[in-house]
Amino acid sequence: MGNRIKLVLFLVFWVLAIFSNSTHLYAKQKQHTIQPGPDNGMDSYISKGCGEEQKNYGKQEDMCVGNRDGKRIVIRFDLASIPPNAIISSAELQVCLAGEYYFGEKKVIYVHKIMGFWKDKEVTWNQGKEKRNWKSLGGDFDWAIESATSLIGKSSGWVCWDVTRTIKDWFDGKYVNFGFLLKKDSNDSDEIWFLSSDLEWEAYRPRLVISYEAEEVTPEPVPPAPEPVSPSVKVCPNPFKPAAGHTEVRFINLPSGALVKIFHIEGRIIRTLQEKDGEARWDVRDNEGNKVSSGFYLYRIESEKERQTGKLVIIR
Repeated sequence: MGNRIKLVLFLVFWVLAIFSNSTHLYAKQKQHTIQPGPDNGMDSYISKGCGEEQKNYGKQEDMCVGNRDGKRIVIRFDLASIPPNAIISSAELQVCLAGEYYFGEKKVIYVHKIMGFWKDKEVTWNQGKEKRNWKSLGGDFDWAIESATSLIGKSSGWVCWDVTRTIKDWFDGKYVNFGFLLKKDSNDSDEIWFLSSDLEWEAYRPRLVISYEAEEVTPEPVPPAPEPVSPSVKVCPNPFKPAAGHTEVRFINLPSGALVKIFHIEGRIIRTLQEKDGEARWDVRDNEGNKVSSGFYLYRIESEKERQTGKLVIIR
């Protein structure tokens, strides 16, 4: 009997020793808030009527929606601080009212996905950026409603929209993140003002709150060793000019297993490339084999450790 007990105890300690020295992989729920300030915030409002179609309001501390849908807010958040292996569980856009309101009837503010490039210090009702008009006046956006929030009675403080689906689509590469457009119904003449990222008070700037799960690896202790420095990714030629004899675009110094996704400026994925021997080659055709036309294109390099984005120019 004594020998049997000793054998059982030995096996228990042996199993515990194995588990204590192994690498543990688990998923942990985290919440991350993105709340940029004047230096890196990207928001503004656009307005029509009274000669305001060409005015930019990107440096103001407040933003407006309403006036029979003559004023709309555009806002974008950089998602680079979210780990590339994250699984998004929820995302909420939060913007603070600039004052206290009382609404005798329900006011609905809609969120739409923007489908074209814009700059917050240049955007107007007519243009997404300087010298580049929107395809449709008032912003290029998907008319499908991403989220909606109603205000009624006494209203102040934060207004929130559930944007989980949109953030998942951006993060998974289904669309390019060009941000959100906020608007009201065209038959509502009221204006509602919100605070922008240029506000001096940091706590009340617009924010995006994302909850996600990420696998974390806790390895057994090992002696520290210097990590090799990876060479930076190069894209050449850029710009691509067939008239100069260019036949393909090469992505060089790619991480092992990386994917290169090419996007049309409107956000559609037109080609996906797989890394091979540290590089990927693009014949400047879309997934259907058609030559892509002149213009700006976006690329995103995805690997297990990081994501990189950039711009590519095609001149035919």
